[in-house]
Amino acid sequence: MGSSSNQGNLHNSCNRYSDLQVDSTANNNDFTVECARDDEVENFIEGFDDSFSSSSGLWIPKVDDNKVKPYSGQIFRDTETCFKFYAEYGRQGGFDILKSSQKVRDDIVVYKYFICSKGGNHETSMSKDSDSNSDLSLVSSTAGVDVRRRRMTVTKKCQCEANVQLKYDGFNQYIISCFVEGHNHPLASTSRKQFLRINRTISSLQRRFILDAAKSNIGAHRAHSLYKSIAGSYIDVGATATDFQNWVRDIKLYIGKHDADMLLQKFQNKRETSDAGFAYEYETDSNGHLTRLFQADIPGCQSYEVFGDVVSFDATYRTNKYGMVFVPFIGVDNHWKSVTFASALLNHEDSTNFTWVCEMFLKVFQQAPKCIITDQCPAMKVAINKIFPNSIHRYCMWHIMQKFTAKVGPVLCAESGFMEKLNKFVWSSHLTISEFEEGWNSVLNEFGLSEHVWLNEMYLMRESWIPAFFRDKPLRALLRTTSRSESSNFFFNHFVQRGDTLSEFYICYESAIEKQIYENKKLNDGDRCIPKTITEKEIEKEAAQLYTRTMFYKVQKQIKASCFHISLAGQPIVVDGVIFVLDKQCGVFLQAFY
Repeated sequence: MGSSSNQGNLHNSCNRYSDLQVDSTANNNDFTVECARDDEVENFIEGFDDSFSSSSGLWIPKVDDNKVKPYSGQIFRDTETCFKFYAEYGRQGGFDILKSSQKVRDDIVVYKYFICSKGGNHETSMSKDSDSNSDLSLVSSTAGVDVRRRRMTVTKKCQCEANVQLKYDGFNQYIISCFVEGHNHPLASTSRKQFLRINRTISSLQRRFILDAAKSNIGAHRAHSLYKSIAGSYIDVGATATDFQNWVRDIKLYIGKHDADMLLQKFQNKRETSDAGFAYEYETDSNGHLTRLFQADIPGCQSYEVFGDVVSFDATYRTNKYGMVFVPFIGVDNHWKSVTFASALLNHEDSTNFTWVCEMFLKVFQQAPKCIITDQCPAMKVAINKIFPNSIHRYCMWHIMQKFTAKVGPVLCAESGFMEKLNKFVWSSHLTISEFEEGWNSVLNEFGLSEHVWLNEMYLMRESWIPAFFRDKPLRALLRTTSRSESSNFFFNHFVQRGDTLSEFYICYESAIEKQIYENKKLNDGDRCIPKTITEKEIEKEAAQLYTRTMFYKVQKQIKASCFHISLAGQPIVVDGVIFVLDKQCGVFLQAFY
């Protein structure tokens, strides 16, 4: 009784790839040999090892070293050692092996069988009910008959009797009591041995490579191609691309329903080892399902202390297999690059969830941002007004401008010049409120859009997104920028996929944050060099010393525009004894000679 159950469990555990994986060798002239004999052998012998014995009618494996060949009476300390020994014999001889049945007595395995992978019969449900379904297969699907399509498969089973039988000797040792050497099928030739299952196992190094590749959003198939380039050849890789894909699939199956538990345990371990610098909070529903998750790491907290005046609060990413909303809190650093302060996962986009996220944000960072930029989400507006009543709330211009094509029409936006004219009033932070309103209305009247419902809705909420309404606010350049959400979308989408589990998602998220930190350090290192000035003004020299290089070039552009905005033509002009002439340096340059 114990024998059958143990046999099934052991077979499943030791032959995971045998049971689950897609047969990757089906396209390599793999086929079933049904007990080849005599005249049939000639049809199969080409391309296989020349190990056929005419006297016995069987194929006898040939190995380079007879020391790997089993023999009756051979002693092993345990069954696993014997299995590995027989597997090496099969690897050199050109066949795969399987763990078969066993007999257990008093919790001790007393008999154990290892067989050729082609031993036994491969009986499918197709063969059992083929007669009953033969007529249905001819019925057209339009007749309303539900005919299930079956996958086209092959079998390698041919009742091969090659095997090793182990017997427990009563002294903590196992003896080979029977060794059947001959096979009733051709054995793999040297060129085909690379496709044996024993030669396609995925090593620990390859597993680490697959996981590391996944951090950069590189799938298993592409990871296999990269590994082949590193190893040199497909033989050096061993495992096929399908084996790589099946291993990733098995990992996902292993994670299964424990996905959230594994992630929370990871966060707990991280908090215990980070000197209280890592924070996370979560909530579950009545069934124990994860509904809300908030986390902030040490670099994010440090960045918020310096760059947390303006925060972009975006909930447009759905980057995991459960459809949970990914909500990153994004700021802008001193290099004009995005920096992530914290992030959250929510099961729904509603005011309750957003209120909870804002509460967790305030709990961790202890200070509300001066300004929050979001998309046009009413639920977000409710949460922000409740938790951050003193913060300025503005809508992201990028999200709004992205909607124009769908709301107004692609032809009008692309070909009529409508967007070009409207952008002059929408984007400018130098216009007064009245100048913007006059310009907006004039453009809409010109194109017959004065009654357009969506445009009128945008006009009614103009105070929340048009730069003219916050031109006197500090950090107004950050408030009007559209690149923040756009670059964040691109940045995170480069690392994550919609089919990721939560554990996979946060591995990729950590990789993205690591790159963000690395790029910041790289830019900081570049600031050791002082940029070249284009004027003799002290304000530019001080700016070169004070600002990062990225920000200095923005300031330098403004200094240049303020100094050299006069356009002269013709002869030099004398004003109060000062001679003004034209010189070409960075465009039109004005110099004075006394």
